[in-house]
Amino acid sequence: MVEKLEKLKVLINHLKDHNEDHAKEITELAQTAKEFGHKEVHDLLLKSAEVLRVSNISLEKASELLSE
Repeated sequence: MVEKLEKLKVLINHLKDHNEDHAKEITELAQTAKEFGHKEVHDLLLKSAEVLRVSNISLEKASELLSE
């Protein structure tokens, strides 16, 4: 049972890192869209990156709760 809990913690931390990597990539794509004059696409991509970062807040809290 402890092994499954540790695996869960590791997976949650992996997902946080994965989300942040994608958020950074999406932010770069947003900048490219802006450079091509696509403001609405830029704004939507930034919103998408922010959603991933907000998701990471929940993942962090879940990780903390599992560590108590």
